[in-house]
Amino acid sequence: MKTDEELKADLIERLDAIPSINASEIDVMVDDGIVTLNGEVDTNQLRFQVERTARRVHGMRGLEINITPRPHNSKKHQLGW
Repeated sequence: MKTDEELKADLIERLDAIPSINASEIDVMVDDGIVTLNGEVDTNQLRFQVERTARRVHGMRGLEINITPRPHNSKKHQLGW
């Protein structure tokens, strides 16, 4: 079984390999084999990509994903008439 440090290093390495994800915006915590990911990504699709990537790491006892897609800036221009 991998140590917490090995699990964290493995997961960070895998997240860094995904070009569309800024892995520095994802906090990886491991406690007794339980991995917790916290942070934000640009889209829901990227959130699922992070989850799929994390599930491929062998040796985890559990996985909690607290990754949310960022809200879009969808402000509409309003006319002052």
